[in-house]
Amino acid sequence: MTTPLETLIARAIDLGLRSSLATPRAAALLASKNPSPEAADIIRDSNQLTADYKACLKEIEVTTPQQYASLRSQIVDQVRRAMKKQPGMRKWRCKVCNFLYDERIGLPRRNIPPTTSFQDLPPDWECPDCDVGKEQFVLDQG
Repeated sequence: MTTPLETLIARAIDLGLRSSLATPRAAALLASKNPSPEAADIIRDSNQLTADYKACLKEIEVTTPQQYASLRSQIVDQVRRAMKKQPGMRKWRCKVCNFLYDERIGLPRRNIPPTTSFQDLPPDWECPDCDVGKEQFVLDQG
């Protein structure tokens, strides 16, 4: 049986992950000169997730003020670990020149939007710095 605090922590982790996944897309839409018709909905949903996450953290703080700093740190660490496992949130390093492709950022100068996973890049995609193929990239563990 889970306690109310455990349920609240699990909700905070879920909201933190969902907010972190939604934020890059919303940021890209905000920066876009020609946003799509659904952009406002995506941005609103991202903002709501962030607000819900902050409210959940506040509820944990009120419930356990003495433990809050430790609990918040644990929640943030769990969200970060979960983010690293998400496609579209990893980093890939070129073995030849050390160029770092960050899935979260994408490669806007080459029209690759944020959260584009490395696997979703075209098969003939090449390193923008040294022109080697995808097979010369490794998952960055740093």
